[in-house]
Amino acid sequence: MAKVRDNIQKMTPYNPPLEGRASHGYLMLDFNEMTTETSPRVKQALHEFVDSKRVQMYPEYGNLNEVIAEYAGCKSEEILVTNGSDQGIDVVMRAFVEKGDRVVIPSPSFAMEYQSALVQGAEIIKPEYKGSDLAFPLDEVLELLDSSPKLLVLCNPNNPTGGDIAMEDVRRILEKAKEKGVAVLHDEAYFEFSGITAIDFVKDFDNLCITRTLSKQFGLASVRAGYVISQAQNIQELMKIRGPYDVNMFAATAIRAALLDVEYSRSYIQEVMRQAKPMLEEFFQKHNIPFYKSTANFLLIRPDNPEKVLRILQEQGILVRPRRDVPGTLRVSVGTIKNVERFMTAYSKAL
Repeated sequence: MAKVRDNIQKMTPYNPPLEGRASHGYLMLDFNEMTTETSPRVKQALHEFVDSKRVQMYPEYGNLNEVIAEYAGCKSEEILVTNGSDQGIDVVMRAFVEKGDRVVIPSPSFAMEYQSALVQGAEIIKPEYKGSDLAFPLDEVLELLDSSPKLLVLCNPNNPTGGDIAMEDVRRILEKAKEKGVAVLHDEAYFEFSGITAIDFVKDFDNLCITRTLSKQFGLASVRAGYVISQAQNIQELMKIRGPYDVNMFAATAIRAALLDVEYSRSYIQEVMRQAKPMLEEFFQKHNIPFYKSTANFLLIRPDNPEKVLRILQEQGILVRPRRDVPGTLRVSVGTIKNVERFMTAYSKAL
């Protein structure tokens, strides 16, 4: 057979433990998904699309860019719709990174960032989140920009630690990166939960690309919906990489419907962040279970016996995510008040 590239042969597939989750009735607090159903408007729009006799046709996107831009607060020519934010990350990586180039990814971080860099044959530099609070390694990142990497990835808030990077620090990084000719990918997968965004920097920094998803906060994980925000000339280049039909019509239909019903998701987000998450933090504090400060819809916890906790929770019908990139920790998604109450009852059996 034809020889596959050496760097691909050295990789392992990204295989998140997804199979079988949905068929066993678990409360799924392992992938930071929306824990309730998506908006009724989204479901209705998808039904109408199926009945429209257009499933056999190639996608037409119409004014989808304008709809997203209005929601995001930017210009339509600054938007690239993607097949989930995973594709956004991949397209940005392919645009800037060649074999042997250096990519800086403060670590631990989201697995697809590493995967996309490795596919390009990049050398990945991993300044580590450190200390008792797993703080962002700002000084090390700034110093690494002197080593001429092609791309710096900032996951903000960070997955899996939950911590954020202050916007004044992001600006400092962008200024130095621009001076050094380094592209910056700002991964905003948890923007709606955190309110943290670099979108105000887009006009001043032609080296900035922002990726976002509609998976977690709009409940569109299964249809794969995301987008990139960047200056128009960058979007024109990224369009050469994304296929013309990579975003399917189920995703396009769902995005449009979800953004016409933003209040539905905002209500969910407010319950998660203002009510359910403080309840969960209070529970962990009461029982002396260490956790890391998070601005997203999840908490990274460090129980005395994570394997025991994982087993007992699963026996009680609840899935959480062990994080081997931060040994001894579990990542717990925050859902509704009802979800958190069920989680606390189950966790109490492990105390």
